[in-house]
Amino acid sequence: MDFSRYIIVSSYFVTDKLWWLPIVCVGAFFAVVFALQAIALYTVASRSGYKNKWMAFVPFLSTYYIGVCAQKNKIFNRVDARIFSAVAAVMEFLLLGGSIVYYVAILLLARSGCLEITINEMTSMVLAEIVGSIPNNLFWAEWCFNNLYDYILSWFSLLFMFVQVLLLSAFFQTYSARRYFIFTVASALFPIQGIIFFIIRNNKGYNYREYLRLEQERRYRTYQQFQQQNFSQNPYNQNPYSRNGESGPYGGYDNRPSGGVKPEDPFAEFGGSSRTDNSDPFDDN
Repeated sequence: MDFSRYIIVSSYFVTDKLWWLPIVCVGAFFAVVFALQAIALYTVASRSGYKNKWMAFVPFLSTYYIGVCAQKNKIFNRVDARIFSAVAAVMEFLLLGGSIVYYVAILLLARSGCLEITINEMTSMVLAEIVGSIPNNLFWAEWCFNNLYDYILSWFSLLFMFVQVLLLSAFFQTYSARRYFIFTVASALFPIQGIIFFIIRNNKGYNYREYLRLEQERRYRTYQQFQQQNFSQNPYNQNPYSRNGESGPYGGYDNRPSGGVKPEDPFAEFGGSSRTDNSDPFDDN
């Protein structure tokens, strides 16, 4: 989890009054989300039999352990997820260190009187601007104030987000293949990664290609059942127009009460169907 993102978010809400309140609230939220992520990774590792589960509770190592839990899926189908998680952990450490240096530089400049603090009347946000001459021992702080965040940390943060997206994609493909894209985007854009991890902590891990194969087989079986139920026979389970005595309800003698024997003609005494000639049955001659 990128703690530097929480620091930046908290800085947006800092005002001249109760400046510490946003920092405390954001810090508490980070602690809760991190705890949920740690519990989720520990649960996943326990169910899958992975070692060194204690890493889930250690900052930066927890980021690496995401790759350990996602090792059933390779990034780009070639690279082990643990390699990307190690890179992400190092970048996360550098981002946090750079953010701390940036805000320490601001603090030192403010204490030396070289930083003018103003309050935006509409938003109540704190704005800072360098004024006056900078002491020689604070030239590095001036450079950090002018360049560190805008030209280094911001671009480095984008690079970290790219690596993080690939890592989270492998993790969610393993434990939530059906919704992995939505969960990956949500975790990358919003600081709710640990919450989503906690929700899916009890899911069984799959290789994503194996999951697609099983899903394809399931859909094919469903399609076959649908075909058998709807197209292998007509809705009445027989052909109502057949003249075949074996299937038609009216065709053939086997469906008649006499068991297939042609019934006696009731007009036989008048020379009905028993006559072999075509003469008039009422003609006495």
